[in-house]
Amino acid sequence: MKKYLLMTLAVMFVTSCSNKQDLALFNTNKAIAQEFLSTYEAPVDFDLFKSMLDENIEHQSPMYGVGVVGYDQVIEQGDFYMSNFSDVTFEKAIWLPGVNEETLEVDGSVRVYGTWKGVSIASGKSFSVDAYHYFLVKDGLISKSGDFFDATGMVMAVSPDEEVVMTEEEVD
Repeated sequence: MKKYLLMTLAVMFVTSCSNKQDLALFNTNKAIAQEFLSTYEAPVDFDLFKSMLDENIEHQSPMYGVGVVGYDQVIEQGDFYMSNFSDVTFEKAIWLPGVNEETLEVDGSVRVYGTWKGVSIASGKSFSVDAYHYFLVKDGLISKSGDFFDATGMVMAVSPDEEVVMTEEEVD
């Protein structure tokens, strides 16, 4: 009985020590996701941004009430951010492997937490917003993704101040 117990414990120990998950696909897809996010930074590369998207992409928009959007809306959102903000950086990035929701095994998907910083071209006001993004890559293209940050609040915070125009009567 002692021998059987010792053998069982030895097998369990060896199995637990060798239970490392293969991160090769994650590392490949992480490089794609990093390059994709870098298209928002100077110099902005809108053509590279577009070329990295699967035409059938499903993307969770960060804009309030928008939900999941397709390719055309992703292009519009990318163009909005790239055209309206300068000096954009993605800082303090924490890259993590995604997992299959059923098996909890690493599935090659990519998750990242970080902080976007930049300046509104229209107002000159700077922003800093914490964000979470996820990416699923298929055949080297981003096929599913999601952005989670206060996009609406960020845009409102950097909006130009309203000019108050007073009539001559109001001045008197």
